[in-house]
Amino acid sequence: MKSLTKSSVAVVSAISVLQLAPSLNAKPVSEDTWKSATIADASLAAPPSVTADAKIYGWNKDDNLTLARDGTGPYVCVASGAFSTRVGKPALPYPDPMCLDQNAWSFIQAVWNKKKPLPTAPGLVWMLAGMNVTKSAVDIGASTIATKGLTDEKVVQMTPHVMILPLPSNESAAGMTTKYNLENPLDAWIMAAGKPHEHLMVHFSAEDTKALMAPNK
Repeated sequence: MKSLTKSSVAVVSAISVLQLAPSLNAKPVSEDTWKSATIADASLAAPPSVTADAKIYGWNKDDNLTLARDGTGPYVCVASGAFSTRVGKPALPYPDPMCLDQNAWSFIQAVWNKKKPLPTAPGLVWMLAGMNVTKSAVDIGASTIATKGLTDEKVVQMTPHVMILPLPSNESAAGMTTKYNLENPLDAWIMAAGKPHEHLMVHFSAEDTKALMAPNK
């Protein structure tokens, strides 16, 4: 896989885990410490049935995407840092890990490496730790995020969700909105409408997220 840095991530689209983010951004005490923090953070993105045997990547002290744990399962998980990155600005200190199936992972890699044409087979992306962006965020379809009454640096905290990516749709015929509804944050919607990374966002309540993350409790 081509080496990626946070500054190269320019596209595509929390629970109470804010304390983990600083440990990922700070200089790690040791490689083992970095790996442990990365794996713990990435595991917040999806149910154990997804993360248990997933391959896990994280951002090292040089902001390079680095393998933290190999895996034999069908999913790849990436620790926080991909979506909270802003061009020319420090990363936002919020968790936004994700776990992707093989279709979604192929798509994300193609986007990050600026390959064309982009894959068209839809894939599944888990983001059960939510995602936080600002009006000045890197282009992940930010222009479609409802920001009425918010300043440029106001943080928009999205509820836990999954994405079906890519998934073009006919917005004029769809009943779903193309904006994240701050008043009804569990509504499904179409993100990045009209763009190559257009996709479906399906949100979950805190109760449902807890049930998904601990199915046997």
